Amino acid sequence: MKQILLFFCLFFFLTSCEIQYDGETKIVVTGKIVDENGIPIPEKKIDITIYGDGTYAPSDLVSYGNTDQNGSFTLIFPAPKGDYNFSIAINNLINESSEFQSKEFFAKRNNFENYKLDLNKITLYKTKSITYLKLILNNTSKNKQIKDIQIEGKQTDSYIDLNPEPNNPNYYYPNTNFTVIKNQNIILKYTIIDYSNSAVTTPYSITIPVNNDAVTYTITY
Repeated sequence: MKQILLFFCLFFFLTSCEIQYDGETKIVVTGKIVDENGIPIPEKKIDITIYGDGTYAPSDLVSYGNTDQNGSFTLIFPAPKGDYNFSIAINNLINESSEFQSKEFFAKRNNFENYKLDLNKITLYKTKSITYLKLILNNTSKNKQIKDIQIEGKQTDSYIDLNPEPNNPNYYYPNTNFTVIKNQNIILKYTIIDYSNSAVTTPYSITIPVNNDAVTYTITY
């Protein structure tokens, strides 16, 4: 009897966690993929997955396809009931090499207007054109803090969240690793706050040449 009861409890748990869909309402995702010169890229794979919230939340691959000869794609799938997370993965080839980078967009229901999400023009860079910029933060004084690290220049933007989390004013998590395009000058900007006496804020702007090899740059403060 206990085994039967356990079976039905497990069955109810699994079925209740499934993503439910509105059979009458359809959602549309469109876009156009081009290379760094603006030339359309045909036959690039697009996958759309819906995720729930939480570690063990359900997920469904709801649509997939390829770009046409003009680099355009239109994917249509049933609308989920509720506010789920959407992943639109482009050129995401598992265990395969590709001439171009992969890119992934993360969206929510509020990003759709009239049940449509238009990602417009999406640039994929060739993998041979990409290198890395790593920042090392060398803090030599407990009275100093670094904030507002950002770079200006061509970046690959492999992961794009259409609903980024707002910055927490009480704690700063700096991004120190960037994927960038080769053969350019990157402008690095950051702010140092010195609390030795009163809080003194000093902005910095540094030019970092990026050639073919990965670059490591140390900020000492």
